[in-house]
Amino acid sequence: MRKIKILLMSAAVVLAVGAAMATKAKVACDSLPQYYKVGNNYYPAGEYGIDYVCEWDHFGTCTYYYDPGSKTYYPCKAGKILWVR
Repeated sequence: MRKIKILLMSAAVVLAVGAAMATKAKVACDSLPQYYKVGNNYYPAGEYGIDYVCEWDHFGTCTYYYDPGSKTYYPCKAGKILWVR
């Protein structure tokens, strides 16, 4: 009986952690400054529609945004970056 209780408690903890991670709020990255990647470096992309547009690309990432909390760049828009000017 004790093994079943431990198993059920472990499953409850795993489910609770999974549910908490699944309901994490997404960042609205469109309103944040956008960056594009060249090699291992990130550069400001400018303003969407004026400086660049994103063309559809199945496996590519068009722009990234910077998260100062984790000091990491995360993908924002999918596609391939095309320069307007």
